[in-house]
Amino acid sequence: MEKTRSTSRNQAGFLLLFGLLWTGFSALFVIVGLGNEDNSFAIIGSIFMLIGIGLMAFGAITYYTRFRIGKPEITISEQMLRVGQPFTVTFFHSFKSGVQIDGIRLELVFRETATYQQGTDTKTVTHNHIVAEFEEPGGHFQAGHLIQKNYNLQIPRDSMHTLKVRRNKLEWFVRFVMKVPRLPDFVEEFELDVVSAMMRV
Repeated sequence: MEKTRSTSRNQAGFLLLFGLLWTGFSALFVIVGLGNEDNSFAIIGSIFMLIGIGLMAFGAITYYTRFRIGKPEITISEQMLRVGQPFTVTFFHSFKSGVQIDGIRLELVFRETATYQQGTDTKTVTHNHIVAEFEEPGGHFQAGHLIQKNYNLQIPRDSMHTLKVRRNKLEWFVRFVMKVPRLPDFVEEFELDVVSAMMRV
């Protein structure tokens, strides 16, 4: 089994940092606007500051969710796979504090991302296709409670391999989700490298 590195762990930190920079930049608009007879800069800056504070708040509660849950250990038997190849995902976690979980879900996700030009704007559209899904019941987990699960998955034989070109991406992920009441979902994504070779039967 190969230990995996999540592609999701830095998102909360990115939101906090981006929100901080956004708020600081917006504060300059407010300062400039307060020293000017035209209040438009101050109004625009205040709106932007509220957006920045919202981003920081969301990043903070996402961090809090991760703090409550801890760091699950997820291993994938193979991270470089061929089309049609089966593989195994193992999930192991020991809760470091008591927490209520509404549900646990593991998904095999095929993600299509397309970037295109629409006039002077550049737009990116993303579609997630859930190829396989496993659900586990939630409950209240005490500190020290252990969970261990094994899942057998397969890249479908009629699917596409990983592809990353300038304006289009085809990507495969294993996504692990824990639903926590009144908090953002705990999400870990692990990217798979699916090569163009076909798995022999």
